Amino acid sequence: MNRRPTTASNVKVSALMLTFNHERYVGEAIEGFLAQETDFPCELVVAEDCSTDGTREVIRQYWEKHSDRIRVFLNRRNIGARRTAARAYAWCRGEYVAYFDGDDCWTCPQKLQRQADLLDAHPEYALCFHSVRMVWEDGSQEATVFRPHQIRDCYTLEDLLENNFIGACSPMYRKGVFPERPAWHFVGPVGDWWEHILYAQHGRIGYLDEPMGMYRQHQGGVYSMTSTLHKLNVAIEMLRRFRCALDRRYCGLISRVLSSHYRQLALVHLECGDRTAARAAAAQAVRESCYPIGRIPSPAILRTLVRTHLPGAYERLRALARRCDQVAQ
Repeated sequence: MNRRPTTASNVKVSALMLTFNHERYVGEAIEGFLAQETDFPCELVVAEDCSTDGTREVIRQYWEKHSDRIRVFLNRRNIGARRTAARAYAWCRGEYVAYFDGDDCWTCPQKLQRQADLLDAHPEYALCFHSVRMVWEDGSQEATVFRPHQIRDCYTLEDLLENNFIGACSPMYRKGVFPERPAWHFVGPVGDWWEHILYAQHGRIGYLDEPMGMYRQHQGGVYSMTSTLHKLNVAIEMLRRFRCALDRRYCGLISRVLSSHYRQLALVHLECGDRTAARAAAAQAVRESCYPIGRIPSPAILRTLVRTHLPGAYERLRALARRCDQVAQ
């Protein structure tokens, strides 16, 4: 285990923890860093955004015991996670930066070593990540492993635009792959997806298929416990912003993903009994699916359009299809 004092000249990995009102969890998060076993010096940079509970006191206690390994960045006023992360990032002295939040924790002592080794071995990787164990604190669901649907050694920006498959406590970034953060990085509702996209423009994304961290789903989470409807709207907003910020060659892919999200949104609105909103979302799904001009919407998109605008005709067509299936059998 790394017990050497860290200095600016020899830090290889900076662990960057963002925390706000995480009094119940932040101690476990810090312990996950302190348990890391590495053959290189690493540091923990704690960025605290003016919590209103006892988070700062917990951090102070750990800093007093481990001041050679922990550096603390305290905001004088609450400025939000995105700007706090950008400021604290400038404090990080490592060649690589591993992000996590104060309500998550790392569960594998070799996490930092294995990710740093992967980036060392693959200079074409701008970042790497691993699967994470998702735990519902209220017991409403069984714990599960969050990982990409298709397991590969590495991924691309195109893959990441289709789905944000990187758990928030799992990425390690190669510091210095871009000169400064663009203005678009500071807008939009979900910071971690922006961060992944920013790095993925400069290299490939490596993957280790082992859950080496725990991501909590709890009522205090910014994003984790929101409804399906809200999550779809957030994803749609993010994708529309990506389309404005990224190179035009990604517009077709983003429109295709947006079309799928609008279709899902239409179906959720139908389940909620809001047919007006469902029709609007289905119409938008058709518009997005026609980009670039001349593309034909998929059968699934067309079925959703008929279902939302002509429910009677949709049910009659379904009944006819069932009868045809029975005859064929």
